[in-house]
Amino acid sequence: MKRLSTYILLALFLIGATGCEEWLDINQNPNDLTESTKELVLTGVTKQYAERQQLGAGFSLLGAWTGYVGHSGGWSGWNNVKSYRIIASDYNGFWDGPYPNELKNLRYVEEKGNEDGNMAFVAVAKIMKAGLFQRLVDTYGDVPYSEGIMGFDGITTPVYDDAQTIYDDLVAELDFAINELDDILGDPGRSGNETIGDEDLINQGDLEAWMMYGNTLKLRILLRQAGMSSRQAYIQTNISSTAALGYVSSMTTGHITGNPGYQAETAGKMNPLYESYGTNYQYSYTSGHQQYSLNVFLHNLYTTTFDPRMTICWLPGVQTNDYNNPTKLGAASSDMPHWNESAILFSEAIYGEMDGDVMVMSTMEADFLIAEAIQRGYLASYEGGDAQDWYEEGVAESFWYYGSRGGLTNGEINDTINFYLGQTLENVDWASSPDKLKAIMYQKYTAGVGVYHYETWADYRRTGFPDAMYGDTDNSMISYYFDIVRPQVPVRLTYPQRELDINSAHANAALDKTGVPNGSDFIMDAKIFWDVN
Repeated sequence: MKRLSTYILLALFLIGATGCEEWLDINQNPNDLTESTKELVLTGVTKQYAERQQLGAGFSLLGAWTGYVGHSGGWSGWNNVKSYRIIASDYNGFWDGPYPNELKNLRYVEEKGNEDGNMAFVAVAKIMKAGLFQRLVDTYGDVPYSEGIMGFDGITTPVYDDAQTIYDDLVAELDFAINELDDILGDPGRSGNETIGDEDLINQGDLEAWMMYGNTLKLRILLRQAGMSSRQAYIQTNISSTAALGYVSSMTTGHITGNPGYQAETAGKMNPLYESYGTNYQYSYTSGHQQYSLNVFLHNLYTTTFDPRMTICWLPGVQTNDYNNPTKLGAASSDMPHWNESAILFSEAIYGEMDGDVMVMSTMEADFLIAEAIQRGYLASYEGGDAQDWYEEGVAESFWYYGSRGGLTNGEINDTINFYLGQTLENVDWASSPDKLKAIMYQKYTAGVGVYHYETWADYRRTGFPDAMYGDTDNSMISYYFDIVRPQVPVRLTYPQRELDINSAHANAALDKTGVPNGSDFIMDAKIFWDVN
């Protein structure tokens, strides 16, 4: 990744980015601003977008709810997470992050791209907008979409659009963007003029990478709906229409990442995953590193499949020097392994390097999406590979990702891959797995820790995999807290309190539409439209 500190400084000066995620915030009076440029705004928005994909609101929340982490002994609190009693004032970053920041700025980029006749900017803005709105829908259901970013037009109480209608429009928007980029790439007259440069902190102006990323987002949106019998023809038609334009994968683009110029040993300017869950600039472990320890559910999955990723991705107990004390989410304080004694904490394979990239879309996720699409019959093959090929490619990519970050040599990584896939175990070896879709989802789950917690939550809701092991009192994904609403992973969040106060008519109408009372059971029962499992 190129280091573009000058671009970042100018962009965030001009768009007035604020908040704990924006480490180059400059406190200038916005009334002094005249007009920015699409290039400068794109710099800031690609930084924000990239960081939100891997982290964003809920990294620890969803890591806990999906069985990746528990709460280490020595730390108090987290009662709302452990009890599933999330209320309207909790975790509002899912909403408050994208609406006033990326979505507002992407509208500007799209409008200026149209005015300037540079459709590359328009296409890239539409792709990121689709990624953000998909997550909003997947978190809340109906949300403001058609009027969602029209505050400057005087619309301060926007209508809530139907979730499935939004999804359909996102596919249409992605089709426009994907085909526009394909046209630009195929026309020498356009490709020489309609360009994006280093102001793009994700793909550095590589329009083919953006096209493939947009197409993979489209694939993700369509596969969300794969459990809906009424959507099969729609899914097939829309996957087929752009399949030839390619997808993110280990054989094409590699990981899609972002890096605005993170600086090692510099407080507030390091990779945010590292700075939150690794060490501070003086190499002392952070509170985030100490708080979150290996969950019993993932630990059981590791140990029953003899998975080398446990010792690659996690550190043994500080005093016990072993991996025998995983954490039950919501366990009594006396039963929680202490962070400074026996708790199993993140290793550098999870939190990476001080100046490393943030993950926008990993090849693991993309490879497993391709494997799923082939297994379900939506694709015949991709790059000559069948479902098994892409399944095994996704597994291997996971070992390469964690192993390279964890300091393993290439030879050691290859050895671990060969050992792991050489076992004749269900949900590991393709031939030994009678339910191929289940195997894909189990491996996608295992490859997601520290990388795509949000996608893991979405996949669990739509497929039911991995099995949460409700009846296993020692290894369940479900919280062991005495005051849980019910033993079930929540299916959504509720709207932020500010929306309920300021945009009450529309927000309450959206709540009423679910048919579920807005009480403690709401996030357990008010499923997103594609959640038919």
